[in-house]
Amino acid sequence: MRALRTRLLVALATVLLTAWGSGFAIQYVNVLERQGGEIDGMLRNIAEQILQSLPADIATAGQQQQFQLSGETSPAEGKFGSLGFQAWEHGTGRRLMSSRPAPAYPMAPDFLDGFAEATVAGVPWRVFAVSDANRQVQVQVGVPKSAIRAELMRWLGPTLITALLLLFGIGVAIWLVIHWSLRPVLRVSESLATRAPLDLAPLPERGLPNEFTPLVRSFNQMMERLAQALQHEREFLGEAAHELRTPLAALLAQAQVLQHASDREEAREALEHLIAGIERTSRLAQQLLDAARVEAGTSAARATDIDLAMVVTMVTDEFNLVAQRAGQSIEVEGGYAPVRGDIDDLGIMVRNLLDNALRHGGLGTRVRLQTRSEGEGHARMAIITIADDGPGIPDGESERIFERFYRAENGHRAQGIGMGLSLVERVVASHGGRLRCCPGLDGRGFGVEIQLPALGGS
Repeated sequence: MRALRTRLLVALATVLLTAWGSGFAIQYVNVLERQGGEIDGMLRNIAEQILQSLPADIATAGQQQQFQLSGETSPAEGKFGSLGFQAWEHGTGRRLMSSRPAPAYPMAPDFLDGFAEATVAGVPWRVFAVSDANRQVQVQVGVPKSAIRAELMRWLGPTLITALLLLFGIGVAIWLVIHWSLRPVLRVSESLATRAPLDLAPLPERGLPNEFTPLVRSFNQMMERLAQALQHEREFLGEAAHELRTPLAALLAQAQVLQHASDREEAREALEHLIAGIERTSRLAQQLLDAARVEAGTSAARATDIDLAMVVTMVTDEFNLVAQRAGQSIEVEGGYAPVRGDIDDLGIMVRNLLDNALRHGGLGTRVRLQTRSEGEGHARMAIITIADDGPGIPDGESERIFERFYRAENGHRAQGIGMGLSLVERVVASHGGRLRCCPGLDGRGFGVEIQLPALGGS
């Protein structure tokens, strides 16, 4: 029943059999009613004709010698061949005449005129009785119920067999039509089964039934997105390999310079470059680990009630020392902003925003983080804003900075591999929030505002 062809065949066969069975039952009832009416009319006509054919002195004629049939003559066969009639004298109950199939006893023992159901010698009969106007003679005509059923079966048997053969033929035709209609789908399935693992070429849509075209089109769109994702992953691996190779080579070179330094100044300079390279490599490794964690998609299972102000405070404490060394300052205005989410993912979000602001802001940059709640009821949102007074980003690029691997070409902002803000966007999306770019501090710089559903909100 899991195969579509089987389901369609069973469904169509069920509908067809139900419709045919209902129609056959209605026709059977109609035939019974029509047959009963025809038989009753026949019995009445025969009884009346026999009565009108009898002579008025039938009582005397009935005592005279009668003709006898040859012993080799068999009873009549065919439709209602067992029909019989009798003529009885009223008052005496004497049988005046009868046919061969008729029983020896009255078919209507009460001698009442009209139709009746009677059992004579254990055999059920359908009988019609009619008397003359003077009620001297009564004619009784009847047919066994078994003969009526036999006549019905002579009609029912061939009709039923013919209908079943037609149903079987229709079923075979339906199966062939379904098989023919699904051949394009089978070709698509065979094409997928024989493809190479990373062959993401679109599936052919020509020739498919209209019901399957949207499915295949959606599948092609999904494969297109998958191909883009794989391309991004290839780019990511290439960028990551390049970003790792360059600092590692620089680290090796600076370590060798430090090893062979001739004076303290040369050694100090080499050590500074060595520390900067280690920091860059560590940041890249951290971003790779963060990306793997966020893409795992398990934040919903780890969700707890969290205050964004607490997350901002924890992350800011990690960056205070680094900011002081670069002459940068971090301001925190932590208003109560309760949300339900994964504290690690939210930490990744704040960490990347703050790292992006400090690293691209340059010496002396001022960064401000604010958290607050706005709205009431289902519209209540927890808001976190981070803004700096650095160089900002070029006009028209604010819509693309959250794309993966995108780097704004503006001085310091070309550093890195373009993962930080894309991680922020994915964390916000996984928590059902939204983000937008906003003005920086003092009319310059760059800012990001994030809105997440607050506890008690929608």
